[in-house]
Amino acid sequence: MVLKSKLTTVKKVPSLYKYVTLDRALSILKSGEIRMTQPRFLNDPHELCVEVNGLSVKKHFYDHLLGRGYSPEEANDISSRNLIGMVIDQVDDIRSRREEYGVLSLADSLENMLLWAHYANEHRGAVIEIDVGQLVVAGADLEFQYLGQVEYCAKRVDFYGERLPVWSTLFFKSEAWAYEREWRLIRSLKDLRQKVEDVYVIDIPATAIKTVTFGARAFGPTEEEAIKHIQSTHELAHVVVQKASFSSRLVGLEIQTGRDFAWRILHGQHHFGDNWREFRQWVDMESLEQAEKTSLAGA
Repeated sequence: MVLKSKLTTVKKVPSLYKYVTLDRALSILKSGEIRMTQPRFLNDPHELCVEVNGLSVKKHFYDHLLGRGYSPEEANDISSRNLIGMVIDQVDDIRSRREEYGVLSLADSLENMLLWAHYANEHRGAVIEIDVGQLVVAGADLEFQYLGQVEYCAKRVDFYGERLPVWSTLFFKSEAWAYEREWRLIRSLKDLRQKVEDVYVIDIPATAIKTVTFGARAFGPTEEEAIKHIQSTHELAHVVVQKASFSSRLVGLEIQTGRDFAWRILHGQHHFGDNWREFRQWVDMESLEQAEKTSLAGA
């Protein structure tokens, strides 16, 4: 990741995806708002892989004391005696300053099975495809914004040794999270709209929503309401409604348009009843169709 102090123009941003519950998908579609989450409310408190390294803190203060005219022996003694307190102060300062930002977490894939399970209510939610370029306010008088990919690390990153800006700590995570292939858009809380205490949002233009894909296990009145809202709202007329279904392969999803999936529902229910979705997880449908056509006579 190339660290920058500001970002006003983003080029070649791929389509990015927000995995959400059905209720949240409906709220985003109706309100035209999406939440920017403060770091302390992110889903895992152990995601951070940046550290305040004691030796780096000590050396930073030691060099400062040398510059103030202290002898090497005096500088070493003073920095050693004050090290624990300095580390505590630095951690508190970094944690406090991180909370000055809101984070929008996105993924670069629509068919990530683990993200469907973890963030889209175990395939009962939805995924919204977003043209993120429309969320990045180019040339605006913003306090701060940055869009970038998260970097996954095998070892802790030394905050002082690398001379990192505080906001960049939001873009380093343990490689245990690499499956997410996450992008993040961050902004200063000063550039966000506060809805209620600790909840900050930005507007998401209707034109920025490209597709809405409902999960393989999503059904019921909330899904129906979301689809009807898309179909009945002029500003969302361009949005493609899609449906995920579990592939008949060993692992995977098949993404279909609403019309194609409606035909599959009729076909599946006609042959296999109301439990046809579960049936598909056990049977390779293409092989089944081929078996119907295969003559065993004379074999």
